[in-house]
Amino acid sequence: MLILSFTAAIAQEPANDLKPVKGANNLELNFVPLNGKPIQLTYIRYRRFLTDMTAFRLGIGISYASSKADSVFNSNVTPGKTVSSDYKMSKMGWNIKPGYEKHFAGTNRLSPYIGAELDLAGQTSKEVTPYATNATDEFFIRTEKNKSNGGFFRVGVNALAGFDCYITKHLYLGTELGFGFQMVKYSDYKMSTVYPSGFTPAPGVPDPGNPEDTNQGSEINVGPNFNSAIRLGFIF
Repeated sequence: MLILSFTAAIAQEPANDLKPVKGANNLELNFVPLNGKPIQLTYIRYRRFLTDMTAFRLGIGISYASSKADSVFNSNVTPGKTVSSDYKMSKMGWNIKPGYEKHFAGTNRLSPYIGAELDLAGQTSKEVTPYATNATDEFFIRTEKNKSNGGFFRVGVNALAGFDCYITKHLYLGTELGFGFQMVKYSDYKMSTVYPSGFTPAPGVPDPGNPEDTNQGSEINVGPNFNSAIRLGFIF
């Protein structure tokens, strides 16, 4: 049905004056026709044509996820009784991708282009886990930040090549590939513990629940990158 609709639209639309001109704006979605969710949005990509053949682009992504669950333990004071405390996890990330495109003549419907973009991203995470004591119904509350490389800062640059195929005057499908460089610095792992009121650490013994921050290192990635989804965009 989708193919027939596009075919009908192409047949009815005159094959001229389809491409955007200076001052045109557009937004894009990801189109995965055989997926259970064919229309997807990983981040918002905006594009403005500075001339008929050049465009500024900007991708912006902000994400937040959290979860909470009851951690249930058997009481150490009253047999058969249970006590509980909340396990919590949260993660927040951001991504900014400014870039520039140079388009070529192509055909009446096809607009090939090359370009470049800067890739800036970051993420933080926090996990709060309760641990039952051996003698009371109170809990150790352990907070861990950036556990297992859960926090990072990334900077990179991508060289791009792609094309837009205009189905109608204000709608196009396209694809894009690139080759890029990324440098990722992982945030330090940090752990802290709140002790129950009845717990007294042994004198002279280092606090085992609050170790020094741990450096989780960095990495460099160089290579091709590709968006497996079809780009679905509209002009306004």
